[in-house]
Amino acid sequence: MVYLIDKRIKYRTEDGSIWPLGDEESTVILTLTMNRLLACLLNRHGQVLTRNELLDDVWDAHGLRSSNHTLNKYISELRKCFSRLGISAECITTVPRVGFMFSRNIDVQIIDNDIPESLSQSETVLQQENTLQISKQAEESRSDLVEKKQTPYQRFRYTILSLIIVIMSIIMLTEKYWYPENRTADIKDTPRYFLFNYETCPVYTIQKNSISLTEKKKRLFLELVRRENISCLTGASFTYHASESYLYGKEGRVFISRCTSKDRNYISCLNYYWSGHESNI
Repeated sequence: MVYLIDKRIKYRTEDGSIWPLGDEESTVILTLTMNRLLACLLNRHGQVLTRNELLDDVWDAHGLRSSNHTLNKYISELRKCFSRLGISAECITTVPRVGFMFSRNIDVQIIDNDIPESLSQSETVLQQENTLQISKQAEESRSDLVEKKQTPYQRFRYTILSLIIVIMSIIMLTEKYWYPENRTADIKDTPRYFLFNYETCPVYTIQKNSISLTEKKKRLFLELVRRENISCLTGASFTYHASESYLYGKEGRVFISRCTSKDRNYISCLNYYWSGHESNI
């Protein structure tokens, strides 16, 4: 499957190739893990995926061990990749205490399989075999580069680049050890849009609210919090997301996160999830 992202980048899931539109010579090959992670996010474009869902689908299902730190690292690398390819807007949105979402504000289209004319059928098969032969040990080393071709010169070049990346990673880990970063999520990290006040608590959504859906979102929110006895606490705010399909009574998802904050930092969050066809509004 081939995706056209933001009308300027093509991404092929079969081999993890990603390149600027019209410049296939600048193709970058993602690692197996980065490829699975990006494919998972694009497959659920505009929907929030929890951390556990991503860890299960991208790592655990393939016999690999993982952690939230590992997930954060790969999300960061994908963001850097899109930035290098010319997309300045944030493609992958962080939902505090919940997970991640490929931004609905970024246009994503599925187009026909786009196999380069310069590759013969045998060359395409060879590339796929080379990708599948990457061992789990190489996967756990978190190498950010995959060989595009197996020429001696390129193998030497990628070896040098891999060593540089390992050294830089050691330096970064050392800095984190001596200067621990603040793990408290900053409220400014994720753009939110005010919907209405539930009692004294503001309710925000992570996507802009269209006029046609605003009232539906309000009614659904009130229906769910009353059904589950979710109260408004002093100093708390709500982050709320409902898929359009759910709003119209079809299969979809909803989450509500009630967070307390202090000094513009989240202190704690309590999350609620619904899925299926539960909407009756």
